[in-house]
Amino acid sequence: MALAGGLFCFVPLDAKAHEFALGGDAYEDFLAGGMAVLIDLPVMIALISTGILVSMWKREGLPLVWPAFLLAIPAGFVTAALVPVDPVPLLFATAIALGLLAVMAIRPAVRTMAAIVFLAGLLTGWGILAGHAWGEVPPGAYAGIFGLFNLVLATSAAIVSTGLKRLPYGWVEISFRALASWMVAIAMMGWAFLAGQTG
Repeated sequence: MALAGGLFCFVPLDAKAHEFALGGDAYEDFLAGGMAVLIDLPVMIALISTGILVSMWKREGLPLVWPAFLLAIPAGFVTAALVPVDPVPLLFATAIALGLLAVMAIRPAVRTMAAIVFLAGLLTGWGILAGHAWGEVPPGAYAGIFGLFNLVLATSAAIVSTGLKRLPYGWVEISFRALASWMVAIAMMGWAFLAGQTG
């Protein structure tokens, strides 16, 4: 419950693109990019769910698919300038889909998992910058988004991987699958909340 309450603090207020605090130095722009990730509910859920999914798939699975994620983020940035539509519905759908895959603890081939992780990076990278023309956001903000994307993914994957290795009990895996189901529930409630406000 505390997790759900905490994440609801990150519910975005509207469906507009993030307004970055421009005009500062590179460090301030980096922080602004990172903060954009932290306050975006569907993006955070999608990244956390991806981390859970990857480590449930293989305990040391992240290095196998991380290159796909690293390529996907800048591809998402470019796509954001080419597809300037409201990203919120697709972002929530992405978060829900990734959470459900983590709940099911699917174990596909490496290429399939790499494709899933690529799509996660592409869609979240697109969604967080949708509405911004290419070059409109300063390089520091791009770096902040890129860094926080990887930090959230790596942290969530590491927590699951460490937990499963240090506590090799059936209930531990069940607990992480339950956490993924909470991610799904929070995404669904967040989507419903926004739909109610804009409907």
